[in-house]
Amino acid sequence: MRKIGFPLLSSVGTMGLLYWIGNIFNLSLLTFSFVLNEPLENGFFFEANISILPFAAGLLVGFIVERLGQLKGA
Repeated sequence: MRKIGFPLLSSVGTMGLLYWIGNIFNLSLLTFSFVLNEPLENGFFFEANISILPFAAGLLVGFIVERLGQLKGA
């Protein structure tokens, strides 16, 4: 569990931190927005603007943390 938990936690934490910074400072490369409008006849209308850069950075950080854990023998 510890082998999977720490890289996963660091990956999700990095993504959350970057999305939070993007939303606070209104940076288009780091934003996450989800808008749910009024229900239509055919269902709900929603719009989602999700940046991929924090997702990619989080995956990279998780990969690096996993490799460092393997090198140290944790």
